[in-house]
Amino acid sequence: MSNGVTMKSIAAQAGVTQATVSMSLANNPRIPLVTRERIQAIAKKLNYHPNPYVSTLMRIRRQGKPLKDKPALALVCAQRTANGWRDHPAPTIRQMREGAFERATLRGYRAQEFWLHRDGMSNERFSEMLHARGIQAMLISPLAEGDPTPSLRWEYFASVCLSVPLPALTITTVCNDHYFSSLQIARECHRRGYRRPGLVLRREHQLRFQGRWEAGFLVGGTMLPELRIAAPLYVDDWTDVGRILAWLKREKPDVLITPAADVLRNALAQAGWRVPADIGLALLACPQMGDTSSGVFQNGRMIGALAVDTLISMVERNERGLPEQATTLMVEGQWNEGTTLRPVTV
Repeated sequence: MSNGVTMKSIAAQAGVTQATVSMSLANNPRIPLVTRERIQAIAKKLNYHPNPYVSTLMRIRRQGKPLKDKPALALVCAQRTANGWRDHPAPTIRQMREGAFERATLRGYRAQEFWLHRDGMSNERFSEMLHARGIQAMLISPLAEGDPTPSLRWEYFASVCLSVPLPALTITTVCNDHYFSSLQIARECHRRGYRRPGLVLRREHQLRFQGRWEAGFLVGGTMLPELRIAAPLYVDDWTDVGRILAWLKREKPDVLITPAADVLRNALAQAGWRVPADIGLALLACPQMGDTSSGVFQNGRMIGALAVDTLISMVERNERGLPEQATTLMVEGQWNEGTTLRPVTV
């Protein structure tokens, strides 16, 4: 319980067994009315609140019901389409969903998918719909690019969002450590003898991740000897190859750090540069370990699983609503060797 009051506490104060407390709170007629009323009054005085998920699990256990009747967690797709999370172009975001489903099943919970924008409903109506269905916990997918922070009836739910911290909301968030990822890449590039790294991002990345990728890159430039970092390039769209080529000619980087390996491979090919013979390429979000691109694997499945573990912990503490202070759990990326950087300089 969130306030530490249990049936055992009530039983000790009432001078009865925990079984008597349980049956009294369930208004079981086997317990005399006067005893039930006395125990219920003590529970009220102590501000006891039963955990609805534990109660549901116990009822399921007694009734022998199948997995489909186990407590439900809402996996909320906050993308522009109903399948926008499942079919997202970014592998890491798809993996978050997969990891969330896997962990919910492993923990004995049932993950149900809902689309935040279903039937064009407002955030208020969406909240009431989930509440009416008895949903008391939700995991929110990464938000669609440029969308505002949802304004839900947070008091109904235990809530976790797959996002970097959201300044307008004290919600618990889980994400990759983007700062560590770019700093790790800067270090690996330095170890391989690169001295003129260049960072290429979409402007949306700067906004979404609140400058974390740039921060790791820039700090790497001050911490690592002999690095002369190029001015970061921000593009509105990856199709702006002309701007990328002009930047390459002006800044002359010897290695590129970016989340978009395929786009930059094409731009480099147009410029007549070979990877990694002429220039290195390091990816901020490798799709999987063992990928041909050198860089950081964010491990979206682990991020999704950690988010569900965090949500279930809230549920089992009977927590609802937004906390007074936000917390963020960050997962460090793993280095993927790949083939787009030259070997480590001895």
